[in-house]
Amino acid sequence: MDILFALGAAFLYAVASVLQQREAESLPDEHSLRLRLMLELLRRPLWQAGYAADWLAFGMQAAALSVGSLIVVQPLIVTGLLFALPIGATWSGRRLTRVDVLWALVLTGSLAVFLLVGAPTGGVDQASTGAWLLCAAVLAPFVLVALVAGIRAHGAARAVMFAAVTGVLYGVTAALTKTSVNLLGDGLGTFLTNWEPYALAAAASVGMLVNQSAFQAGSLTASLPTLTIVEPIVAAIIGVTLMHEELQASGAAAWTAIALAVVGMVVGAGALARSAAKLEADLASVTHLVAP
Repeated sequence: MDILFALGAAFLYAVASVLQQREAESLPDEHSLRLRLMLELLRRPLWQAGYAADWLAFGMQAAALSVGSLIVVQPLIVTGLLFALPIGATWSGRRLTRVDVLWALVLTGSLAVFLLVGAPTGGVDQASTGAWLLCAAVLAPFVLVALVAGIRAHGAARAVMFAAVTGVLYGVTAALTKTSVNLLGDGLGTFLTNWEPYALAAAASVGMLVNQSAFQAGSLTASLPTLTIVEPIVAAIIGVTLMHEELQASGAAAWTAIALAVVGMVVGAGALARSAAKLEADLASVTHLVAP
C-alpha cells in the first residue's frame, strides 16, 4: 500500500507544481519571501487548484509514510516526473522524445533495483530530540547560506537557491510527517503534547513560502530539477541516520548495484525534471502567443 499511496502523491505533486509555478512566476520579484506573495496567490483560481492538489498529495504521502519507510516513499515521489512529462506533452500537443523515454526507463529501472536489491527496512517512527537537534545544527547553516544567496541573486540563480532550501525543508517535513502520523495513532493527547507536529507545521509553512518564491523567481527549468533531487536525498539521509532505516543488501555485487541505482535515480530524475520544465515553458509560451 505504501507504494500505491506514494505513486498517487507523486502524480498530485506533479500537477500542483505545474499549476502553482505558472501563477507564481507572473508576480514581481519584490513579493519574494513575503506574506504578500501567498496572499496574492491565494486569490488565483489556478493556484488554488494546485494548492488543493498539494493537500491531497500530502494526505497520500502521509498515508504512505504511516506504513512505509522514508527511503522507500521519498524516492517514489520522484516518479511524479513520469506523470508530468506525458501530461505536459499531451497538453502542448507534442510527443515525448526518445531521450525522455530512455531517461524514464533509467529512472524506473533504478528505482526497481534500489527497492528489490536494497530491500529497505522500516526503522523507527520517532527519533530522539537530541538527534533532531543535531540534524538541525547540520542543516541550518546550509539553509541560511542558500537563503542569503538566493535573496542576493536574481532569476534562475535565485530559483535554484530557493529550490534547494525548499528541498531541505520538505525532506525534513517528510520525516516529521512520519512521526506525527504515528503520534496521532497513539491518540490526540499524545499528538498534541509532542513537539514534532508543531515543527511539522512550521517547516511545511516556511517550505511552502520558499517554494512559491522559487517558482516566482524563474521557470520550472531552474527550480524543479534542484527540488526533485534535494528533497529525497535529505529525507533518505534522515531516514538512515535518525530513523535507523537500513538497506538489507549484502555482498559487493549488491552494494554496487545499489550505488549504481542511486546514481541512475539522481541523473534520471534531473534529466526528466529539465525535460518536464522545458515542456511547461514551451506550453506557457504557446499560451501567451494565442492569448487575446
